Amino acid sequence: MKIMKALQNLGTVGRDAIRAIRRHKYELSEAGIYLPAARATIGGTFRHAHASAGGEFGPWQVDPNRLVKEGLNYILNTALGGTSQQTAFYLAPFAGNVTPAADWKGSTFKDVATEFTGYTNASRLPWTTTPSTAEAIGNSSALAAATLIYSAGGPYNLYGIGLLTGSAKGATANILVAATRFATPRTNQLAGDKLALEYVLSAKDEGDVT
Repeated sequence: MKIMKALQNLGTVGRDAIRAIRRHKYELSEAGIYLPAARATIGGTFRHAHASAGGEFGPWQVDPNRLVKEGLNYILNTALGGTSQQTAFYLAPFAGNVTPAADWKGSTFKDVATEFTGYTNASRLPWTTTPSTAEAIGNSSALAAATLIYSAGGPYNLYGIGLLTGSAKGATANILVAATRFATPRTNQLAGDKLALEYVLSAKDEGDVT
């Protein structure tokens, strides 16, 4: 799913966001894009849930979105500069005890974040979205495809997730859109355990933003 298509699927606020971007009537922050005229914010939220091997998933942990400069530039350039839109996005966990910075990029993500690849899935986990009527769009209905199973070895410690355009684990020819550091790291993860990953892009009225 293309990011600009995702904005369109957010309804009126999403379409207003595209128009505002094209008219340079917006403000940027690490949390997303603020539209003064509409008094609305376009941003995202990461969530994840853990299940022990053979067990049920526990409660979801919610972590804030960090839109990096490369991701913001991608959104702006596809709206204004005629840059080709990417057709697919992927979720990639990382094992580095680090906090995402504005200058993180897809080309260096595997090194600065210490991308975690010790899971049985053949590639990074696809961010597969469906149209929404709730001012939010994400991969909530396709979590099975975005659930990793830890490989033999461990125990493993995970500290966060990134949203990128490249599908291959450790790929460098891709764009990093957003990332997060878990408020509570996932430590002592064992072979066979599962971790479901979710990213939701939302459009919120100023009164709903906390």
